[in-house]
Amino acid sequence: MKKVLRLKTEFERIIKRADEILIASAMITDFGLSLFDNRDQDALFQVLVGIDLPTQPSALQKMFDNKVEARVHNIKGQFFHPKVYMFRVDDSWLAYIGSGNCTQGGLERNIEMSVKVEDEDTVEELIKWFDIYFDKHGEVLTQDFIDEYTVMFNARRDLEANLNAKIKSFKNETGVSKGRRKLSDYNFSGQFFQFEHYNAFTGTKPITDSPEARKERLVVQEKLLELHQELYPLMQKRGWQVYEHHMSQHITSSYMHNERASKELTAIWLHYGRSEPELEAYQNAYGDNMTSLYHMRLEVLITKNHLWVELRVGKRDGSYPDREFIRKQLKTNPKFSTNYFNLVKALNKEFTVTIADEYVHVNEFQDEEDLKEFTLKDNPRRYYYRIGREYQPDDKAISEQNIVSTIMKDFEKLYPLYQLLKHKL
Repeated sequence: MKKVLRLKTEFERIIKRADEILIASAMITDFGLSLFDNRDQDALFQVLVGIDLPTQPSALQKMFDNKVEARVHNIKGQFFHPKVYMFRVDDSWLAYIGSGNCTQGGLERNIEMSVKVEDEDTVEELIKWFDIYFDKHGEVLTQDFIDEYTVMFNARRDLEANLNAKIKSFKNETGVSKGRRKLSDYNFSGQFFQFEHYNAFTGTKPITDSPEARKERLVVQEKLLELHQELYPLMQKRGWQVYEHHMSQHITSSYMHNERASKELTAIWLHYGRSEPELEAYQNAYGDNMTSLYHMRLEVLITKNHLWVELRVGKRDGSYPDREFIRKQLKTNPKFSTNYFNLVKALNKEFTVTIADEYVHVNEFQDEEDLKEFTLKDNPRRYYYRIGREYQPDDKAISEQNIVSTIMKDFEKLYPLYQLLKHKL
């Protein structure tokens, strides 16, 4: 046996020469299926696929339309999870067994481990296993099944998008590639925000609404309001058309669990956006869900391990007028695309654009088309859309002495983007 780290490279050398191809995979996507498009059309090609993982309906449809011998493992109470690929070239069989699904991640991108098996007796046993599951446990693919599965898949996709966003967020905050340090390792001497402010979001505190947890978060809110007292007069002096919330208790997000707050208070933020008359106009035009929470805003957030300064273009399921306006302009207005690109590239290299759960540093965008293509991945129903940067707790840029000037400099770069991207009634 031989270990294989990238199945795609191995398969590309075999597929064209194969006389038979047998696949049993827990999940198949369009990308994974397309890898087998260059097979000999006279070769036997059989696919047994699961639906416990999110196999794409379009991949099932393609197999059905192209009359591939495809079957679905759809048995009550059983979770189908194999990843087995078998090829016959002339009189010789070989197989690959491992962790990689028939997807771009499984075949190319992810860290996977598979073994190449050439022992005839072992491969023969695998073929017998495949034949049993394909013939006796595989449901023949039909259009009715694909239609019903598509409805379920679409509902599942939104739920999994939320879950994947949480996983990515957790890894971004805790992963070793970020050089994670314990909060106690930071030197908070002279810093505006102290250990207690970040510590209010550690452990299970975000989901705890005890008096003790509330008290800790209240201290964070009070510190943000102290920052607001210094920032907002400077913003007004510059004549910026971004406003504090017209109700003083909502100048920051809530420190308590309530109907307006998330069930997981992983951050508290200070925000500036549309004025009260603007919000009322949007509520009249679009409905009651047009509160400030659902509009584009300049924000300062404090979390368990960093301070974040951003233009939050939109939360998940929010900022529809702005985001629809952006999409339309990118598709129809070349001048808008040019201005957007120039303003993004003018940001410091520490800034990132976050769309569809992908974080891209601004200096990585090669040209207008690159940024446009990335931005058009935005889906307001499923994702956040953010342009911002983070500061480590001991960064002297956010010290007691420097934090106001630092945030104002960041806002000065983000405010023209706010003006450009903002929908106007």
